[in-house]
Amino acid sequence: MPTRPPWRIAGSLATAAFAVLTLASSLTPNDAWRERALEGIVPDGAQAVAHALGVVGGVVLLVLARGLWRGRRRAGPVAVAAMCVLAAVHAAKGLDYEEAGLGLVIALALGAALRAADRGGRAPRGLVPGLALLGALTAAFGISLGALLVSGHDVGLRFAAWRALTALGGEADPRQFGADWLGAVRVLVVVALVAGIAVVRAQLAPARAEDGHDATSHARAAAIVDAYGHDSLAPFVLRADKAFFFARGGVLAFRTLRETAVVSGDPVGPEGAAPAIVADFLAFAERRGWDVVLTGASLAHLPGYRRLGLRTLQIGVEAIAVPALFSLEGRAVRKVRQSVHRIERRGWGVEVVTARELTPGLVAELDAVERAWRAQRPRLYGFAMAMDRLWGAPEDVDDVYVLGRAPDGTVQAFLRFVPHRRGLSLDAMRRLGDGPNGLNEALIVAALAHARERGCSEVSLNFAGFAHVMTADAILDNGQRLLRWGLRRTGSRFQLQRLLDFNEKFAAAWRPRFLVYTARTSLPRAALRVLQAEAYVRAPRPRPCRAAWRPERQPVGPLVLEERPG
Repeated sequence: MPTRPPWRIAGSLATAAFAVLTLASSLTPNDAWRERALEGIVPDGAQAVAHALGVVGGVVLLVLARGLWRGRRRAGPVAVAAMCVLAAVHAAKGLDYEEAGLGLVIALALGAALRAADRGGRAPRGLVPGLALLGALTAAFGISLGALLVSGHDVGLRFAAWRALTALGGEADPRQFGADWLGAVRVLVVVALVAGIAVVRAQLAPARAEDGHDATSHARAAAIVDAYGHDSLAPFVLRADKAFFFARGGVLAFRTLRETAVVSGDPVGPEGAAPAIVADFLAFAERRGWDVVLTGASLAHLPGYRRLGLRTLQIGVEAIAVPALFSLEGRAVRKVRQSVHRIERRGWGVEVVTARELTPGLVAELDAVERAWRAQRPRLYGFAMAMDRLWGAPEDVDDVYVLGRAPDGTVQAFLRFVPHRRGLSLDAMRRLGDGPNGLNEALIVAALAHARERGCSEVSLNFAGFAHVMTADAILDNGQRLLRWGLRRTGSRFQLQRLLDFNEKFAAAWRPRFLVYTARTSLPRAALRVLQAEAYVRAPRPRPCRAAWRPERQPVGPLVLEERPG
């Protein structure tokens, strides 16, 4: 059963409350002073007719509130029109401006929610608590009139609200209008107070942001990455879940999690433009009430970021292999050489293909490996240093796939590399079953050989978080010593050391990566938002933008028709 949106729940309850108020008001006599004021404007007969219309209208509005609750498409617009008509009826039957005003405001709020729903968007900020506030006030008013109708004692809204407020401090006298009536009104006034606080909080809250981008923005960002994407993290800007900020000929990719905009690496743009783009984005974010944190920033732009008043923290190192310097000759790579020979002896094959060489059969094999691999994992990690697809975008045509084929010819493992202007970046490492030891090493060796033939100056292998604080000869301050102590006790030491050992097999250089944040006090929250963006911690529910771009299910462009030999 589909979940009712919050605006529909609040709107239907507010509509029902106004219906009950209309019934109670129409069944009670007019105030004497209001009746005298109306004598010269509205004849007595017309006032009586207005009372009757109010009773009928209240019943009709109750039916419409039920239809709105159940999601009937026409119930909402008809209810808005009915409340506008009933506002005039309230004015005519007894100069009841309180009821008329409440009806008009509820109609306006419900109309705004209906318009947002018709456009496929969300209700405007503060609308749901606003409807709750109106509904609670209307219900309190209706109960006060109900008390008059049943008991004959007038407990008008102003008096009832005041007595309910004093009751919160234990000073109420139930004899003044009955304990039952007091309890109901007291609850509704508390609801109204809470809803009012929620309205104020909603108005002061950071602006809502949407995840992702449309096709036009994707094409624009892809062109910028193609022209200026020198950093190894530049290709990952083009994930589908990132929003784009364009400035100074460049692009900044981010995702907003509640009040924090998490920026993916450095902005991509003309040389030296990154700090200026960040400065523009800081102003953009400030207008929306967002904090800003960059994750995976490079060393090159740190001076510019610091001049903006930002703080930096190294969060790890990226392993960079140089294809031209790597060889299987020599004692230093003896274990890698043994891994390659072991794979060959066991009948496994290693193959390198580009996206332009993919065949329908190979696409199906890679997709099967991907699905099986993901089925064993609750979530897919990555944000600043990983892609969210295997193919499906025009810029993916230059990707590289390194395949590990079992002796029967089936693909059991693969690596996917995405290109940037200086080389390749490892994106995906997938493996099924119990392949032979050294399979990953053999795949990396083949990738480096391909990169060397391609003329790449570097290949980014992976990222080791906080590995720089785990090395024995690291010079650490007190905070870093505390961090190392914590990592060692969470079992991260072994995992990090294993990752470092793997990368050193390929004579990898270490490139530091940084977290860039606004203030010391915001660091804990910024770190949490980064962990949420990277999927290590559960993130708030995503809000995809309208007409969000999504990758195709198949590689873009024609596939090779003939099957490649296994």
